[in-house]
Amino acid sequence: MGLWTEAVSGIRHMTPAQVSDAVSGFASAYVRDWESWLAVRDAQRPVVLGQILRRWQATRPEPMRRERAAATHAAPYLEDLFADAQASIRVLGALDLSTFRRRTEAQERSLRALWGNFSRLAATGEASCVGITKSILLVTDGRIGPAFDSTVRERLRLERPKYGTDWIGTVDLIADDLAAFVAWHGPLAEAVPPHFRHLAVGRLYD
Repeated sequence: MGLWTEAVSGIRHMTPAQVSDAVSGFASAYVRDWESWLAVRDAQRPVVLGQILRRWQATRPEPMRRERAAATHAAPYLEDLFADAQASIRVLGALDLSTFRRRTEAQERSLRALWGNFSRLAATGEASCVGITKSILLVTDGRIGPAFDSTVRERLRLERPKYGTDWIGTVDLIADDLAAFVAWHGPLAEAVPPHFRHLAVGRLYD
């Protein structure tokens, strides 16, 4: 099946108990990484962003850009990518996966800008959707997700989006999948174990 589908079926046919089991089974290392990210101070975020993305092999097999003090490549550095993302993050505001379909034109431009910004994540060549969407998931604190790694793409039967517009269209379909679950069962956060309920909806879907 190609990139564009009539419907994405990730969770719409799951019961709350199945969702709870799936979230509970998430790898503990990724859970620790996420809690570390949410707790880190603003000044340290570019460095921690790099640390987490390297553990998540976000640009494999290409090397990933480093912070200025550790880089052996030319600019931009991770601090630059993080700083450049902040204007888009401010425009997005509280937009998340549950409200994604109701975005404004300005928010859509900011989403495309985030994609373009993090396409520079690889130190050589251009980052794939994996690194880009993992970066966006992190810098939005889990509001805009999921990350498009191979597991997610296989589960949702989607090809790799190559452009920001493709990615946005695919997230629309994922937002519809979330909405279908919510219509039957209520908010996604109510279906997960209590210690995960503080997480943003894009991260929970991820």
